[in-house]
Amino acid sequence: MRRHARRPGARPSAGVRRLVAVTGALALCVGTLAALWCALPSNGPADPTRIYDYVYADGKSENEDFTLANMSDDGYLCFGSSEFAISKDLVSMCPQAVFGESVAGVDMTFVGQGYDQSLWQAIAAGAYGGRVRNRKVMIVVSPQWFFKGNGDQDKFEGRFSYSLYRAFAQNPDISDETKEYVRARCEALGVPAAELDAADPGASPVDAVSGWFHDLADAWRLRSRVPGIVAISPSKSPARTAGVPTGEPDWDALLDEARAEGAAACTTNDFCVYDAYWEKNHTFMPELFENFHEADDEYADLACLLEVCREAGLEPLVCILPVHGRWYDLADVSREEREAYYARVRKICDDAGAAYADFSGCEYEPYFLCDTVHPGWVGWVRIERAFYDFVTAP
Repeated sequence: MRRHARRPGARPSAGVRRLVAVTGALALCVGTLAALWCALPSNGPADPTRIYDYVYADGKSENEDFTLANMSDDGYLCFGSSEFAISKDLVSMCPQAVFGESVAGVDMTFVGQGYDQSLWQAIAAGAYGGRVRNRKVMIVVSPQWFFKGNGDQDKFEGRFSYSLYRAFAQNPDISDETKEYVRARCEALGVPAAELDAADPGASPVDAVSGWFHDLADAWRLRSRVPGIVAISPSKSPARTAGVPTGEPDWDALLDEARAEGAAACTTNDFCVYDAYWEKNHTFMPELFENFHEADDEYADLACLLEVCREAGLEPLVCILPVHGRWYDLADVSREEREAYYARVRKICDDAGAAYADFSGCEYEPYFLCDTVHPGWVGWVRIERAFYDFVTAP
């Protein structure tokens, strides 16, 4: 069959025109995305006049690039949940004030928010573990994670971080057995298998493409939140700006201040709960008839978290928070039930060879908690001292 050359000046075929149009549209799309990407704030070092370790905000803990680039040289990762939201406006001896405004040689770099339980922390520990310089860490274990039905594990899917999971899955120090456990738990709690496949370092070509889109979307989300994180970060104190070591905090003086401040904040009730919280929540009792022996999945996740720390080369101090003794008595959660919970957590730590700061004996100590859940004036001083001693021990 003879082929006829296209005559000069003849229009390209419809197929060629469609190909050119599609190629042009893709190029325009890629160019637009590149321009917008370049306009996003960097995950690198931010305003050096601020301190970022103690910021509690969406997108901060998940953004390991930003967190690691801006953590103090004396920063040690502290994995926890909503207790990190307690600010100096309520408790003036919170970590931001005691460590963040001094130069004591210890900073607590917060990782976690409310509803982040043991599985979330295990993923985060694996993600950060291969990159953090200071290897000692703290894990603040909340009793509410172990309420019957495994606490608030039903919220895990909404708290799942693709970026942290991808870093966890790609950490070569984490064993295949541990990765398989974490993946199975994520699927059981509602994370789509396709999303987990996309983060797998051995992903198929199709999953790798999906992973690229997941990476882009999550990185876009996290970078877009950086300005908000910077905006709420506290400015460095004069002592911090000067950088002259201030030495170990005066723990006895801080305890005296804590008891006085707690007493001044708790004047309308006999439970040592700050007045505004009591007024709003004294009829709210989610602890009523709770127990701690129907949470096998959460206990297993805690054991996994400690195993991740071991494999990642992190040395944890597990902070065992107490429940509010008088409040739990009122809620009909027996002392025997509570003691069994503490004993079970201690055994998990012992089995893992992990150190722990056990505050279970502080259930009835005034002002250890500021409400019915979170560490308060006395509690934070005791926790800070335990962590300081742990970090500075030879």
